[in-house]
Amino acid sequence: MRRLLVVVAVGLCALAPAPALAQGYPSKTVKIIVGTSPGGSPDVFAPYVCDSAIWAINPHLYAKVPYRPLEDFAGITTIATLPTFLTVHPSVPATTYAEFVAYAKRNPGKLSYASAGNGSIHHITTELFKSLAGISMVHVPYKGMGQGGQALVAGDVQVAFTSYTAIAQFVKAGRVRMLASAEGKRTPALPDIPTIAELGIPGFDMASMLGALVPAGTLREIVAKLNAGIVAAVASHEVYAKIAGFGVGVGTSTPEQFDALMRTEYEKYAKLVKLSGAKLD
Repeated sequence: MRRLLVVVAVGLCALAPAPALAQGYPSKTVKIIVGTSPGGSPDVFAPYVCDSAIWAINPHLYAKVPYRPLEDFAGITTIATLPTFLTVHPSVPATTYAEFVAYAKRNPGKLSYASAGNGSIHHITTELFKSLAGISMVHVPYKGMGQGGQALVAGDVQVAFTSYTAIAQFVKAGRVRMLASAEGKRTPALPDIPTIAELGIPGFDMASMLGALVPAGTLREIVAKLNAGIVAAVASHEVYAKIAGFGVGVGTSTPEQFDALMRTEYEKYAKLVKLSGAKLD
């Protein structure tokens, strides 16, 4: 499923002289387009962000995508890093990462895992993890981790790499167990959760980058205004606390820094998608 996740729409740029348009922008509400199902992280963070699937993952998964990620979009600012966590249903007889890997190796193909769909960060992360850990699990794709998280809680699947936003209430209620983070460093909001890199696969580092994009060619003055507004909003106590409370690392950037990050992530996932074996038609 091709996912144009979140794009800040700033169309009609050609209908007014550039200086006048930039000076008066925005003259109306700026649209945010969310192309994913409700309940997952993109939906929760829709007021601020898009995730890196749009520019880093999808172009390497599909034979054709209807856009050129590094040519058709320009960055406004990063917002946060969204890690996923290795999470299991209580029916899995494992309370630690080591116990889980050992159990999975003893029972190849017995466990099934949820993702937010073919080609999602959850799918790529799990396939890469399977390859590097030497285990076998059955993939069950859902239409977003809102559904995938519910399936995990119900025991329809036993495993998921999922964001904290999708399963926080169930973790607190003891209905699922978080064993490890897929990000290369511990998440400040969840410092007691160790990383897979610490526990057994050095260098393992998988997380979505969240940020805001505009169509390429958007006036620099408009990009600068959007950057200033979003950075100020994220820095406010209310917004910062809300975002950080979802278990993410919060951090903004300049448009130039975000453009550089997009290129880095694009090159990174070109290698990781190939290694994971998750190429799709």
